[in-house]
Amino acid sequence: MKVVIYARVSTDDKEQNPERQILKCKQYCELHNHEVQAIYQEHISGDTDPFKRPEAGKMLSSKPDAIVIYSMDRLTRQHPIKVINLINRLKDSGIKVISITEPAFNMENELSEVMLFLIGWFNNYFLTKLRENVKSGLDRAKAHGKKLGRPKTKINEYRAYQLLFVEKRSLSDVSKQMGVSKSKLFRFKKVVEKNHNLFINKLDNPKTSVFETKGEEDH
Repeated sequence: MKVVIYARVSTDDKEQNPERQILKCKQYCELHNHEVQAIYQEHISGDTDPFKRPEAGKMLSSKPDAIVIYSMDRLTRQHPIKVINLINRLKDSGIKVISITEPAFNMENELSEVMLFLIGWFNNYFLTKLRENVKSGLDRAKAHGKKLGRPKTKINEYRAYQLLFVEKRSLSDVSKQMGVSKSKLFRFKKVVEKNHNLFINKLDNPKTSVFETKGEEDH
């Protein structure tokens, strides 16, 4: 079988040497009578898409029969489901993945298909159980009268009105001075602009009057 060898080391450790990976892969290929057509190596993060890496991209475009790697994390460090999808994507292109240290990711191994299925099944199972446990916990909290979500936050309407409409200060300035997010001040300003007269009449007690809103992230 005509194969290529791929070795990767992390960008955060330039002291790593890919030669050890390459040596082990060469030994595997000799033992299994595989013809090594090319060797690709690079310093790059394992979280990146292999198809978008400079050397890995060249390797994949060469359409080898198989890619020989020391371990799967040399090809990718992505989520298990993404790893399986990558293997299947390569398989559909006629390219096998051969991890010389991991039977589950050695597509020459007769049991590899079964092991990949089990990895995917267990991953989906635990994700489903996690979602069920989270929902169950939220339901229990509701049943005990606990309020979920972010608490309401309050701003002093009178102070906000003075700064925004009388002093004509910007949202950024008022946000810093009052310690209130710009998004809350923006909503407050829109409410006042729509119902200005009603709002003025409402400020019977300016020092305690407040504008309530559900907490939200700043935008």
